Amino acid sequence: MEHDPRCHTDASFENLVAKAVDGRVHKLLWSADPTRLPKSLFTCETLVDLTLSHKILVDFPSSCCLPSLLLLCLHYVVYEDEASLVRFLSSCPGLEKLCVKRKKDDNMTKFCVKVPTLWLLAYDNSASLPDDNGGCLVIDTPALTNFYLTDYSGDSCSIENMPCFEDVSIDVDQPFPNIDKFFTSFSTVFSLELLLTDETIVCCSKINFSRLTKCKIVPFDSDWMDSLVPLLNNTPRLKSLVVDYRSTHQSPIASATWSERGYNPECLYSSLEKFELIDYGGREEEEELVEYILSTSRCLKTVTIYLKSTLEPEIKDTMMEKLEAMDRFSGACQLLFKTEYVNN
Repeated sequence: MEHDPRCHTDASFENLVAKAVDGRVHKLLWSADPTRLPKSLFTCETLVDLTLSHKILVDFPSSCCLPSLLLLCLHYVVYEDEASLVRFLSSCPGLEKLCVKRKKDDNMTKFCVKVPTLWLLAYDNSASLPDDNGGCLVIDTPALTNFYLTDYSGDSCSIENMPCFEDVSIDVDQPFPNIDKFFTSFSTVFSLELLLTDETIVCCSKINFSRLTKCKIVPFDSDWMDSLVPLLNNTPRLKSLVVDYRSTHQSPIASATWSERGYNPECLYSSLEKFELIDYGGREEEEELVEYILSTSRCLKTVTIYLKSTLEPEIKDTMMEKLEAMDRFSGACQLLFKTEYVNN
């Protein structure tokens, strides 16, 4: 069931929701102009999937209960206050997945997610610019395994009752207090996607990712290549490495000895099977990276290079010939060239 504000008034839609609740509704998508939630929704026993979006005022009373709700999406809504979110989440005793997209001026400084049953959290605060309002995200979800964070606000983030993360994506371009402790929380992950800034590079170079098998790196205006080998040295089980240059605003500047730091990453000799480089433009640093991976990875099966779509055909041909001529440690390694990347 979906609400179109052009067709219904608040009163008429409340009647529709009441009828849906009586009819044992399972899924509700509601996008509306500034309005309050209908009271009939507060105790719906059958609702499994709920999406609220665009300026809806979230103000659940303490008496509400949504016992069957498994998936909750809150997209650009406005909250009565910080306590209203706490009441809302506490009214969902079986909630498993929470997707949040925040807007500016949503009445929240401290955004607290405390749900003991939650195993997936996707949190997007990219609409907010950095300020000094002392904002923070507090996560208290001991069952959480999948965490996807996009936050450009500069708000701090703390994780309590340490969960055992498995699949994590972190897109944070501003440093915040205790960022070292925050990143240490992800030492147990199997899959990690990371926007690399100067701060995140320093944090991750100190962490032993003993279970990590899949890693995607998105360089962002940082001299990240000098920290690549130390990072690989901390990922002994890594099987798949992806480097995505599409968000890189400035060309990386690596030192002449970036690959000669006295490390012998175990993953290059025992586990790395797949390497992908996205948005390859033939820069010296990119060539060096491909050459390093090809020449040091014993178990490598495939190397896929996604060429910049804006390159002239003649330039592409020259680049491919140069890469094809590079030595390979693994005799079974296939070198593939593509122009369109599909995230999987």
